[in-house]
Amino acid sequence: MIRAREQLEALEEANLASYAARSSRSRGRLHKEPPPTLRTAHQRDRDRVIHSEAFRRLQHKTQVFVVQEGDAYRTRLTHTIEVSQIARSLAAFLGANVDLADCIALMHDLGHPPFGHQGEVELDTLAKEFGLTGFDHNLHCLRIVDHLERRYAFPGLNLSWEAREGIGKHATAFDAPETPEEFRGHPQAGVEAQIANVSDMLAYVTHDLEDALYFGFFTVSEVQALDLPLVNAAIAEAGLEGSPPARYVRHGALTRRVIGSLVQATLHETERRLAAIGEAPSPDDVRAQPEAVVALPEAAEEQVEALIGFLLQRVYRHPTVEMMCDKGRRLLRQLFEHFLRHPEHLPRRMQAQREDEGAADDEQLGAAFVLDFLAGVTDRRVVELHEHVFNPRARLLPYID
Repeated sequence: MIRAREQLEALEEANLASYAARSSRSRGRLHKEPPPTLRTAHQRDRDRVIHSEAFRRLQHKTQVFVVQEGDAYRTRLTHTIEVSQIARSLAAFLGANVDLADCIALMHDLGHPPFGHQGEVELDTLAKEFGLTGFDHNLHCLRIVDHLERRYAFPGLNLSWEAREGIGKHATAFDAPETPEEFRGHPQAGVEAQIANVSDMLAYVTHDLEDALYFGFFTVSEVQALDLPLVNAAIAEAGLEGSPPARYVRHGALTRRVIGSLVQATLHETERRLAAIGEAPSPDDVRAQPEAVVALPEAAEEQVEALIGFLLQRVYRHPTVEMMCDKGRRLLRQLFEHFLRHPEHLPRRMQAQREDEGAADDEQLGAAFVLDFLAGVTDRRVVELHEHVFNPRARLLPYID
């Protein structure tokens, strides 16, 4: 028997925890439209994210190591899929809305520009040079789903308030944007958004550890020397003590054990914090808490912070990684300056949008438009555009549009 939306909503009402988001009680969308027939509101949210152009572009955007350097490590897309998997598991264990948690996880990095965090630093610098408020990938993600995607009769993807809240309040060790006004009614985000936050952190700290070990940024022995009980236990269980060959590291034995331990620790701590709120807390009871309820216990959080600090020192700020990303920053700046002076060289579709938005007659709006354009393209496309624009030998017929 085919289940209609109303039946799926009834299943949510019967099976989800008291603090979970229910599709039938969504606060709505920016633009009115008929409800789906065979999907819930949050299933529609997730599906729209997956089918967006911004989501497809994640496959060619840098996570830590620039995409052109090889294909054996994580990209922004594979990172996103891993975050989604962890978020779905946590949501299922906690009785939260799996579809909403999945949606937020899948779109949490849509706003990232090419060349990772260094690309973001360059776009932020360029924005401020033109008197704009700056560039933040979380806020840019909201701009994408509210305005920049053009697939429907309305601008953007027209996602539910709950999905958009998950981006407006996305927070990890590397994400702390100013919360947009419409989401400031409560100190915290809903439980599904908190699940996506923790899942993001668990994914990047473990897969960056695996990628860095595989490429020789440090050894397993050096990780053991950090004296982190949770990590060392996983190393011992995986049989990776000493200096195992890289292929054994790549099997994922370490990663899956660290993730498993951190997920269990998160579940136990979250259960404790939810119980402290009282019996059958509502979604807004969770939002009203002074601290997030989906979190690691203090001892595990300290170990994760120590591991992040180690990765920051040995990987993210490694001269090789910085050199890769500095090249990307230079390409972005040169393309920004060129398209600002020569908007007629933008793809024709972008020129039409520029006219529609009035960016042709205002330098500040023009700068914002070029920033939107460059933030949306992939690392590979930036390199191609630079070739087309600055290399006199580059063939231009493939670039017509």
